[in-house]
Amino acid sequence: MRGMFRKHRILPSHLARYWGVPFPLPPRDRSDSGRVRRILHMAVSKLLLLFTFFGRSLCLVPKAKDGSSKIDTVSPDALKAGRKYLLSSFPALKQVGYTILPDTVWRPLVLGEVQSPTSIAVDPLSSRLYVADPPRGVIWWYQLGTGSNGLLQTVGRQRAAVEGFSAHWLAVNGAGDLYFSGHPLPKAGENASVDSVWRLDNEKVVTGDSFNPAEIYTTSNTGQPDSKVFQLSGLAVDSFFIFWGNQAGGKEHGAVNKGTRANIGMSSQDMFVSTLADSVDEVRGITTSGTEVFWLSPEGVYGQSKTTTSKVSDPSAGLISPAISPQWNPMSIAWDGATQLYLTDASAGAIYTVPSLISTTQTLTKFADAPDCHGLAVPSSFNCMPIVTGQLYAESCIPVFAMLWCPLRFC
Repeated sequence: MRGMFRKHRILPSHLARYWGVPFPLPPRDRSDSGRVRRILHMAVSKLLLLFTFFGRSLCLVPKAKDGSSKIDTVSPDALKAGRKYLLSSFPALKQVGYTILPDTVWRPLVLGEVQSPTSIAVDPLSSRLYVADPPRGVIWWYQLGTGSNGLLQTVGRQRAAVEGFSAHWLAVNGAGDLYFSGHPLPKAGENASVDSVWRLDNEKVVTGDSFNPAEIYTTSNTGQPDSKVFQLSGLAVDSFFIFWGNQAGGKEHGAVNKGTRANIGMSSQDMFVSTLADSVDEVRGITTSGTEVFWLSPEGVYGQSKTTTSKVSDPSAGLISPAISPQWNPMSIAWDGATQLYLTDASAGAIYTVPSLISTTQTLTKFADAPDCHGLAVPSSFNCMPIVTGQLYAESCIPVFAMLWCPLRFC
């Protein structure tokens, strides 16, 4: 057996001569039948290589029903807009999809094994997508890239950013640190703890340290007797502050609160927590622009300045758009980095948009149908790495050659 493998070993000269085809060459046989076998081996190897290459190339741009390239469905407006992406999660479908603004065509991303993707966040500088999967106690992350046609794709394997936590809301700051609200999964015989605000530094994401996030704000360090962390909902972060909402008890514990970030070099005595608004009991998603903070509640869409010195208690103050129906069930909200807010309405199965102005009342406009939509992210700038054909070819060759290795090994 050892002699057989030594007899069929792959030499560098073989790889260089035969286009890098990873098949061992048959032993030299001077007979006519041996030459025929050798010629057939070379022909089959090269045909398989070409077939794999062109098959993968054709898959780069899927075909529409009319035979046209899928890229043709991207409108000229979307191409001119610099390909800004809107991403949303669909828990019932176990999927995250995206559109290229201002298009409304949904395209899926490959996620792998997820049970219920809920909240999502994007780190635009590192091109990372974070997806909370509470039933599995994991926050997954994926590398994002774009093909030559501008369509978004996940690249490489599925990775765990945080493990052992039931996470419900996500946010990423400009340094790539991941923030989330949630609690550690209870051990056998234990009860689940109350949600807190946690942070996983960018360095830990890079090194794969997924079990040691830092607990930042809890019920015990945000004031007594009415702690600002009560029943956490939406989460947002900027260069200096963390913003969060409470999905219950907002009038007593603060509907929208903010606290200083803990990793920006401030001393403990300079850190503080304050309430921005206590005008409603329930808050859902939260997002921020450069100078304002916006949030959703059953009463409508709200917004106010980040630097408000006194808390707002009037439920009509800061109301950008009231609830559009009695079934109004808003969930997530995101700012597009320019002039628009996008938000999900789970009851209507749709995504709406509204101008990000807090000075006057605005009207919600339906952007797209999105049944069972939940999380939402609209990266203001995206530094996606391009995916070249060679990378995709290399990935596609592995399973094909693995399947064909055995029958061709000793042909």
